[in-house]
Amino acid sequence: MSADIHTNLGNGSDTGFTDESTGVGSGRNYQALINSIYDCLNTRLLCQINAMLDSASDVLFELSENADSTEMQNRYLDLINRLRIEHSKIESGFFIALNNNLKAHPQSGDKSDAGSELELVSRDEMEEMVAITTLVAGSMNAFGEDINNLETRLEYLEITVPDLFEKTALSPTGICEAFQHTLNAIDMTTTHKLIMFKLFDRFVCSQLGDMYRELNQLLIDEGILPEIIFNTQPHEEPEEETVVRAARYYDPQANKTNNYINRSQQEIDHMVSQFMNGFTVAEGEGIPASFSTIPTDSDRLNGYTRKQVTRALSRLQNKLLKSGDRNTVIDTEQIKRSLIEDMASANGGAVTKKVSVLDERSIDFVGMMFNAITQDESISHAITTLLQQLQIAVTKVAMLDQNLFAQADHPARRTLDLISEAGKGVVDEDDRVCNELQAIVDDVLEEYEVDIASFEKAAASLQELIDNERSLAEAREKEEQRAIIKQHAREVVLTELRYASANKHLPAQVQPLVLKHWSTLMLNRYIRHGKESLEWMESELLLKLLIDCLQPISTRTQWQMLKINHMPLVEAVNDELYETQQDRAEIDDQVEKLKKTFLKMLDDYGFRMVTEEAAVQSDLAAATHDVVSNVVEFKPAANDTLQVNEVEDDDDGDDGELDAANAEKAQIEQMAREAKDKIALLPGDVKPGVWFQIFNGEEHAVRRLKLSVILTEVAKLIFVDCHGVKVIEKDAGDFIAELSENKSRSIADHSTFEHALGQVIHSLAA
Repeated sequence: MSADIHTNLGNGSDTGFTDESTGVGSGRNYQALINSIYDCLNTRLLCQINAMLDSASDVLFELSENADSTEMQNRYLDLINRLRIEHSKIESGFFIALNNNLKAHPQSGDKSDAGSELELVSRDEMEEMVAITTLVAGSMNAFGEDINNLETRLEYLEITVPDLFEKTALSPTGICEAFQHTLNAIDMTTTHKLIMFKLFDRFVCSQLGDMYRELNQLLIDEGILPEIIFNTQPHEEPEEETVVRAARYYDPQANKTNNYINRSQQEIDHMVSQFMNGFTVAEGEGIPASFSTIPTDSDRLNGYTRKQVTRALSRLQNKLLKSGDRNTVIDTEQIKRSLIEDMASANGGAVTKKVSVLDERSIDFVGMMFNAITQDESISHAITTLLQQLQIAVTKVAMLDQNLFAQADHPARRTLDLISEAGKGVVDEDDRVCNELQAIVDDVLEEYEVDIASFEKAAASLQELIDNERSLAEAREKEEQRAIIKQHAREVVLTELRYASANKHLPAQVQPLVLKHWSTLMLNRYIRHGKESLEWMESELLLKLLIDCLQPISTRTQWQMLKINHMPLVEAVNDELYETQQDRAEIDDQVEKLKKTFLKMLDDYGFRMVTEEAAVQSDLAAATHDVVSNVVEFKPAANDTLQVNEVEDDDDGDDGELDAANAEKAQIEQMAREAKDKIALLPGDVKPGVWFQIFNGEEHAVRRLKLSVILTEVAKLIFVDCHGVKVIEKDAGDFIAELSENKSRSIADHSTFEHALGQVIHSLAA
């Protein structure tokens, strides 16, 4: 058996492929590759199907022993006996169905919409549909990337092989449908089919990963897209989905980039050490004189001691603090002049010495770093002002501890970085966070002997502030996200309701069921599971079935379909609503009204059919009597003709409503496509948790906000402030334009100290 199947799939004779079809215009024949694909598919699936059928008896027997009822036990045992008889038929039937799917399908127009109209289905058919959807969803979740890569490569191969089988033939959907056709061919009950689907999931669908990886490798080995890039920019999420992407917090410390200096840490440490100890010099435009001066013994003997300099710096710091003007910016030249004046006043006003070259270098080096901090656009003006207040304190540390430039976790470095992190979204000097940061900076400055211990205390206070503010902001942001997503979900559900009910009649007595209870169910499913979930698709399917079944009956076929489907539909609606937390009494009442509505529709049209049949019979009898009575007397004139009265078309109003409904549907679909295109064009670094300077109109100041939520279905970006409060939402297309025009831009996520140090080293090495 297996050898026959292998030959059937491998030789290409039954697949619609010929040597001509695989080589035309390509300069290369891919028949061997296609045969290898068949061989792989055959070998893998044959092994898995055999494993399922061989193990079925043991699995089903175990299930029967654990069954909750005698009825289920009997069903499992019946299926065991059935499989013993149908074993070979299932095996061969599956590969025949699979082979039929793999036959070439010449392109004869777009059939993507064929059969898309929703029809009433039986409960059994609905259960099979749900079962297959579940199997496919499980496989996509487990092997989605491999499956998408395979389909992309097959699309590429199809350019060269125009009559290639459809890519869906190798997808989980194609494989599951082949198995469904197999079960339909042997006339199994729905209960047995559902059990078989579970076995198929266990032994086949959940084991498809190796097959898809092998198929991809076959194509890669033949040079079919060794590397696949789905978009022009990287995206962490698949293109799915029109779903809501929830916020992910972006930790600047955990994700900061350290490569602002194009040298190793060892090289940096050595360079700074050599320079600060006077072994190297630097010259050039904008370079301070101390950088190019070589220290000498006389310089050391004729200069103020480092202790004298640091004490003078402390007195200068206290003087500035007592002045009460924290925003006063003092540059390095002013600092050096103030030091000379201070030390001269201690010596009766006479200047007898000078600041040594090495101490002057420390002052100039730190001064250049703070100039770089001032120009760093990732820091707001309010936070820059706070950082500038620490220039003298950091200068003292640079003189006393050269580890400042070598240790990444040095307390003074961490203090500068943590102030920038805590104030990433702060622009207002009166902001609560800014005030708390100012208090921490004041604590450092009020220490006369500003040293490492002062910065250790500041770093601990800053980390505590950041943790507390992050906790508060996250809680508030989550509330905002829930409100945003809930409002968006309402709009999605309303759109689905409009879409499903366009040009449809909805009886007044069942409107609360549809518009209140069922819409609430859909709202909750959208929020919890998303639009691509099985739960959402089930609710959407039942909504369409429900509305279609509630339409006025106009044909006998429609009456018969409603008669068959109404009770399974009522039961399904009742079961689904019972899973929600809505009032059970209201649900019972609404479901009962739905049931009565269906029964009345059936009775009314049934009575009408009986009346019409009676009238037809009466008219037929009368007509027969007249014909018999007058058959001899009837002599048509020569000019007599059969007159057919044309039925006046009175459907113009309905056509107008239908056109409006179709226009609304087309508009909804067009908006969804446009939204998806906009989202696809977003740069890779535009993701929830990233901070941006946001353009807020020509007459308003730029805001510093964090991207919190991306609503992909409507292409909306939601931004919050540092407290987690929603501030603004932007259309993705508008935001892309603002980024390209540099009106809005991302805030660089880097260490403030390292960035400033890198700028100085770049100047020295230039």
